Amino acid sequence: MAEVPLYERVRLAIAASIDDGTYAPGERLPSESRLAEDLGVNRLTVRRAIEELARAGIIESRQGSGTYVSAPIVRLPVSQKLSTDSLVSGMTAQIAAQGYTYEDVFLRAKKVDAGPARASLELPEGPLWRVDNAIVVNGDTWMWSSSWFPRNLLKDPEGNWSTSSGLYGQLNQVVADLRPIWRAISADAASLEDSETLGVRAGSPILVRDGLTADETDRPVLRVTRRARMDRVSYVLRYDAD
Repeated sequence: MAEVPLYERVRLAIAASIDDGTYAPGERLPSESRLAEDLGVNRLTVRRAIEELARAGIIESRQGSGTYVSAPIVRLPVSQKLSTDSLVSGMTAQIAAQGYTYEDVFLRAKKVDAGPARASLELPEGPLWRVDNAIVVNGDTWMWSSSWFPRNLLKDPEGNWSTSSGLYGQLNQVVADLRPIWRAISADAASLEDSETLGVRAGSPILVRDGLTADETDRPVLRVTRRARMDRVSYVLRYDAD
């Protein structure tokens, strides 16, 4: 049987110290040099072990501050009806029901000529609104979205933004009945933009929920891509007996 690599033994030793409470969630780990001295190995071995622990989400590095034990994973199952749903309001209601605080935070709005989004909205050539926002739960960003829709629906998304109702609060004022056409759920590797927005490592797994929404006449009016931390959110498709 092959011998266990030294960095793996160091990883297991640090993980055991986290499991037994020697290092508690949120606590800063000793420096690489201190760990190397305590464990009788060199700093490169400790660094490799720490990289593996960070990749697994057990610890996290904070630039200029050090390495900390990650908080326990608390994954919120967001339920999605397989029928006309209440869109984001249903999701935020579920977050609030768990005792969490949340904010729907405006990130940016710009006019773009996005061919694929325009095609899904069945619109002629010309710019659309793209609005980006984030759902911040208990101070941490759990998910962020990009939404594309016709320019004539809203004049000033940023100026009319509400941290409680976000984009849908504005759209519900001008569209009588927003209804889903389709939803698709997949997984992806976190991009640099995901890393900066969600506070996760680039390349780590995230959940992606794409969707197309129509108005009361079944005309497509909204295309959304939502990207969520996989260690904070899971999606549950719920069948309703109608």
